[in-house]
This record gives sequence, C-alpha cells and structure tokens, in this order.
Amino acid sequence: MFPLGTVLVPEMALALHVFEPRYRQLVADLLSVDEPGAPVFGVVALRHGLEVGELGDVYEVGTTARVTDVLPMADGRCDLAAVGERRFVVHELDTAAHPYLMASVSYLPEPDGDIRPGSVAAVRRAWQAHLAALDVLGVEPELDLEPPVDARQLSYAVARLASLPLSDRQVLLSKESTAQRLASAHAILRRETELLRQLRAVPATASAFRTSDRSG
Repeated sequence: MFPLGTVLVPEMALALHVFEPRYRQLVADLLSVDEPGAPVFGVVALRHGLEVGELGDVYEVGTTARVTDVLPMADGRCDLAAVGERRFVVHELDTAAHPYLMASVSYLPEPDGDIRPGSVAAVRRAWQAHLAALDVLGVEPELDLEPPVDARQLSYAVARLASLPLSDRQVLLSKESTAQRLASAHAILRRETELLRQLRAVPATASAFRTSDRSG
C-alpha cells in the first residue's frame, strides 16, 4: 500500500518519484514477484499527516495502481508510472509485517445505478463552467476543457480535478454507483465554481494542481 496526499481513481495516471527507503523496498518487492502481468499496489489517500498507524489515518476506499514503467536510478531512487484500476475498501491495516503499509481489502463493484436522463449533460456543463472559472483566474487546469461523454468516465474524471478539495474527490471515489457519483459531482462542481466566482481566488485547500507529482 502507498498512502498519498491525493486521491487516485480508475483510469487516472499516477507518477511518483520514489526515494524513501520503505517505498524503495515496496517497489523492489513488486518487481520481484514472479507473476504474469504488471505488478499492482494499492493507493489510499491520507486523512492527515504523513505517517499511518491506524485505519483512521487513511480513507477506507482506495484504488489499485498497475505499474506501467519504472526508471531506476543509480542511488536506489526511481521514477514510477502507474494507472488506476480497481476500487477497494480497506478492512484492516498491517504496519508491522513490512517497512511499508500492508492491508486486507475487498474490491468494490462498479454498478451504473439509476442514471437520470440529462445527468451526464448537466455534469458536462458544470465541468465546463468550473474550468472556465479557473481560466478567468489565470489557472490552467490539468484536464482538457472537453469532458468525457461516457457516464462512468465522466464521474471519475470530476474526481480527478485537483481544483476540488481532496475530501470531495474522496467522496466521489467512494460513491456506490455511477449515478450517485454523477449527482454528487454536479453538486460539488456547482458549489466550487460559485466559490471561485465569489472569492475570485482559488481556495487554499484546493490550490495544489499537480496531483501526479507526489513523491515518497
């Protein structure tokens, strides 16, 4: 497990500069596993701080990350690229078996739910309005102005927006269905866009726009 100060969602690219000894060991262990396919590890967002000792220190719902590339360096550090795949819920943490965090988890299903007519179009409009409000403030968003048209991809794309508070992105990741995620995404986007327009500044809690650069 790799706890981070951001939320990883399915199909989201993740880039890490790995330098801490425990996470260097994690990468070494991943690459030593003799199994077909690229290695996979879990990513969970930190609730607070940098250390994890109890389940309350991290959010319970996380996402697996499949390694796509590793660039080793002579001093033992490495740059690692991965992509988010499957959501899971953490049941128990193990902080003693290895230098890095281990956990017992179960995977979550991906039901569509009752997607209401017009909900995708409404979220796409709210997305465009939010990015336009950022543009007025001179902030260049990470994602394209044109949002996805697929309901599930759109619901997760909103959770990738680093202009939204981490807690809201975690809420979206944790929703049981695409329909629920779309409804929450619409409400969150409208609220945050209105805050941008009223304050004419990006809130401090949502000011870190390069979420993929977290290192450990």
